[in-house]
Amino acid sequence: MLPLRQMIPPLTLHSPDGRTVRAWDYKQKKNLLIAFLHANCAPCEQLLRAVAAESAAWKESDAIVLAAFLESPPRLLADSLPPSIVLGVDVTGHAATAFLGRDTNAPAGIARLGIFVTDRYGELGAQWEVGGASHNFPGIASLRAQIERVDFSDGCGTPLWSLDD
Repeated sequence: MLPLRQMIPPLTLHSPDGRTVRAWDYKQKKNLLIAFLHANCAPCEQLLRAVAAESAAWKESDAIVLAAFLESPPRLLADSLPPSIVLGVDVTGHAATAFLGRDTNAPAGIARLGIFVTDRYGELGAQWEVGGASHNFPGIASLRAQIERVDFSDGCGTPLWSLDD
């Protein structure tokens, strides 16, 4: 996994509508929730639908969700999500490798899934590795709490580092 409080690696996705979307497109503009997921996977789709149900909260926290896949996600899914959730393909798999480790890419797709939260400057604030067939994703409340934390700590808020150092 990535070191917390460091800049995330580059992330470039190709959306179903033909756009190229980069995490850096949102630098200094939006907090990010980045999810590496399987296409055509019921638990991954359920996570995206649960995240979509909270779209007002993401907007309030100036957050965008970038969902990365190694293969094209279903067009119907992409069309049914709000604009605050961007689906795309990590064509080369380089971003999945950079975020999740060298052994993450398998012949059947991403071997491990992961969710990452960054502030608007690309600094990693939280991460979860999701493994196994059960897809034990963090709860939406946990994701929202981390987005709110990086949003609050961004700028003039309370610093995240210890004052005892």
